[in-house]
Amino acid sequence: MDVQKKYTGMRARPLFAGFGLMTLLSALPAYAQESAEETPVEAPSEQEASLDPMPTPMTVESGGFFSGVGFSFSGFSRIETAIRMTGEENPYNQRGNLFNQRAVDRCGGFPPFDACAVPDTATRTGRPANNTFNLQQFRTHLDFQLSLNDNWSARALVRGIYELGEYDNFDPDAVGSSASGHLYGKPNYFEYDNFNRGGCQNRLEVCGRRYMADLPFLTLDYQNGPLLIRFGNQQIAWGQALFFRVLDVPNGLDLRRHLFLDYTPEEYADERISSPAIRTSYQINNEWEIDAFAQMFQPTVYANPNTPYNLIASQFTIHDRFRDVDDKLNYGVRLKGKASDIGLQFAYSYRYNPDGVLRWTESGVDRGLPGPRANVVPPLTATVAQVLGVPLDQDGGISAAGPIFAQTPYEIDPTGVVSATEWFTYAGMVRLSALEALNASIEEFPATAALLAMPVGSDEAAMRELDLFFQLSGGLRGHLAREYKRENNFGFGASYTIDSEPGSLLDQLIINVEALYTPDRVFTATNLSRNYDERSEWITALVLEKYQRFSASFPATYMVFQWEHRTQSDLYGRLLDGMNGDSRNSAGGISGGWDGLVFAFQQPFPNLVYRIDASVLYDTRGGLMTQLGLRWKPSGPFSAEVYYTYLNGDLGGNDNDNIISTIDFADEIGVRLGYQF
Repeated sequence: MDVQKKYTGMRARPLFAGFGLMTLLSALPAYAQESAEETPVEAPSEQEASLDPMPTPMTVESGGFFSGVGFSFSGFSRIETAIRMTGEENPYNQRGNLFNQRAVDRCGGFPPFDACAVPDTATRTGRPANNTFNLQQFRTHLDFQLSLNDNWSARALVRGIYELGEYDNFDPDAVGSSASGHLYGKPNYFEYDNFNRGGCQNRLEVCGRRYMADLPFLTLDYQNGPLLIRFGNQQIAWGQALFFRVLDVPNGLDLRRHLFLDYTPEEYADERISSPAIRTSYQINNEWEIDAFAQMFQPTVYANPNTPYNLIASQFTIHDRFRDVDDKLNYGVRLKGKASDIGLQFAYSYRYNPDGVLRWTESGVDRGLPGPRANVVPPLTATVAQVLGVPLDQDGGISAAGPIFAQTPYEIDPTGVVSATEWFTYAGMVRLSALEALNASIEEFPATAALLAMPVGSDEAAMRELDLFFQLSGGLRGHLAREYKRENNFGFGASYTIDSEPGSLLDQLIINVEALYTPDRVFTATNLSRNYDERSEWITALVLEKYQRFSASFPATYMVFQWEHRTQSDLYGRLLDGMNGDSRNSAGGISGGWDGLVFAFQQPFPNLVYRIDASVLYDTRGGLMTQLGLRWKPSGPFSAEVYYTYLNGDLGGNDNDNIISTIDFADEIGVRLGYQF
């Protein structure tokens, strides 16, 4: 194998989508520059060429070190649009909250919270949105490649994106919000909440509220025979499973732009996040190669609150602790080769999990109980003032309670949760235990006792206690810390190509098996405790892929089938113990692991100007994602893709048991119009 081609050449086969996310709502190998698997076919796919053009360099005759200098430049610009196909807004955002303008009965109780004492009705003051678009962006890629001599070459890929969209955006002034944090006012599409000031989380990026520009690749390569060393900002793709990131562990994902709902043949081309690294590959012999890397840790970047594809409920504020580990390194090594007719790979990585884990943290917000306003019950405020032995403020509030709230994981603000029904509903949606999360927020923060809070033993008691505090506050935001934990990953892969009767369905069928074992992986606990849940997890995948010619008039059809099984979590990394909750019952969990099935195909037309792409992901617990796309690429510089993504998380059982229900608000038609140069 030509290791230089492996590092810088295009993938020589068309691949399909990515369907993974995050830790709280996590998520998704790649159609990117680094190849996860090389399977030779007649020519690279056209879609790949449009994303990662590799023109023939112009060479300049000279001598010495710069003999054979070559330079090439290419790129593209395009408009991307996603048109909403349902009237459903993103429920994790303020203007899509399921309880906006909806009257909900509340019934607060007093310790021990075993009975209703104060009934009332609350109506969340959020203003529902009615958006037509999920995405409206302009992007450009500029790809510079330089060859200095037979040993040295360099590449720089510049990516620029501008958010064009005018959406029904959240306005904090419209609901009287003063929530803390840089990202919890008007929507910010690209900046990072760097401890209450804006910033860019990726090291080689400049960004603002509506724009970002970065360098996904800025690399210098040295090759000398079987040795190849790459220095610089880069992506590293391991593994052969196309939809499921089993062995593809070195890099996290950047989910700010279009989540993982792009045109599926591109997989993770736009999601896998780059990081400064040194990667070395050595071709031991004709059969075996060893590949190792050392990389600066770079976490997964989630969509910001109140942007179209945000999946972390916006009633919660995230304190990202990336600064605690931004100088740490990840390491990995992979041995890949063949034994007889069987392809093998063995991989190990010692890394910080880029998805991170979440726990309750002190809010630090000194804001007392308010006086009379929407969703506040004033007589309760007077009762609490008597218990605390403090006077009411002139406006009927209790500002003296502010320093106590600052030591709890709660902030008083109308953009928080306003009823127990909302609390239980959203706990189920994000796969947490409504009861145990309440108890952990009390038991691990002693200041809550000064506010009459106490742990409870039943869902009914939890609802009575929650409603009491929502009646006092008019809304409570939860505060969570996001931390990053080390883990060891042990991976194995095997592949075999069947030789059968030429032209039959079995002939040249490629069978890939991958497995990843992570001992003592750290998960977000379903109660958001600082005592994280540690469990050993197996992730396994079976992949069958094949080119089959069904007609002499059409090029071969590429087909792939995949099955992934996880023992502890779903595809987003959420513990299965957090499944099966609803609006009145805490999560009961599910057993038996998580299973996902995928089938996809790609069919070029005879003139190669058109191509049909189709993919299906089925969660065996009742969720379905399908995408049907048409690509148009004539011989000139223009191209277009139109694709429809259908999502249904309600095919049976509890919606909160499958992964698709998390994103099924995003049914959409995507349109992309591009120009290559």
